Amino acid sequence: MIVVACTLASCVDQGPGPVSDAFERWQLHGFHDYTIDQVRICYCINGGQSMRITVRADTIARVVRVSDSTQLSASASKMYLTVDSLFGVIRHSHGDSLVVAYNSDFGYPERLDVNPQLHPVDGGVLYETSNLRVP
Repeated sequence: MIVVACTLASCVDQGPGPVSDAFERWQLHGFHDYTIDQVRICYCINGGQSMRITVRADTIARVVRVSDSTQLSASASKMYLTVDSLFGVIRHSHGDSLVVAYNSDFGYPERLDVNPQLHPVDGGVLYETSNLRVP
């Protein structure tokens, strides 16, 4: 009994570590169709507003402003990111300063703060992603 308890205790997941661990955790779930809420905080159009993003086959199918249910145009929707795209920003930061917090259950970046080092005039962007739902 004690051996089993010790073995089980050693298998307890300690949460995501480096980006590869969080990405692996995300990939293990195999989600390709999902909905997330995302806030893009920046000095930009729709900055700070919560959007509901519907992803189908790993591609954004629809972005709707949560406050009034208005669907964004295809060009305005390009400012928002799928979970895989968030990981892409992390992997290819090109010298930008990043601060990332990962979801402990699914591994996706819940908070991604990008501060550009090469183009500081851009001011950076903060993505807050939450409420993952799968159909």
